[in-house]
Amino acid sequence: RHAVLESVAEQVGETCNIAIPDGTAMVYWDRVETKWPLRHQLPVGARVPLHCTANGKLYLSTLPARQRDRILDRIDLEALTPNTITNRKKLEDELARIAREGISTDNEEFIEGMIAVAVPLRDSVGRFIAGLALHAPVVRLELSDALDHVGVMTAAANELGSDIAQSGWIAPHSSVGT
Repeated sequence: RHAVLESVAEQVGETCNIAIPDGTAMVYWDRVETKWPLRHQLPVGARVPLHCTANGKLYLSTLPARQRDRILDRIDLEALTPNTITNRKKLEDELARIAREGISTDNEEFIEGMIAVAVPLRDSVGRFIAGLALHAPVVRLELSDALDHVGVMTAAANELGSDIAQSGWIAPHSSVGT
């Protein structure tokens, strides 16, 4: 798993991570840092919000409406940057877009000056088990350019999802603490 993540990070030239849902947050499960000295370091085990991170919004977009509503009822849509979506209707619209496209973004919503793109890791029956994301400082990579890496990320996510599901390392989100 880590070797695949290293390969993706090398190909995209930026930090890549795998995050899993845990209640009302996403937790970094594995991570490969970029070789660039300018980077945002969020260590393995760090918990990040659902409503303003690429992996968090991706996870929320995969949930049945009832389960998503229960989670959204429990979280504070706190503005962490000027770009954070704090209006529930706007967030729900964004989640619907992500569900249609299968790609999630963070356009300086969690940390000013940082963008992210995430794609799902799914098990053999299509259930979300984790998110694979890249993130980078906007001074080096604009969101539109980061989206150019979705093909590489999706190929890796397909490989990782199959391997992780078969190994039992991560259970599908339906059994994660939500």
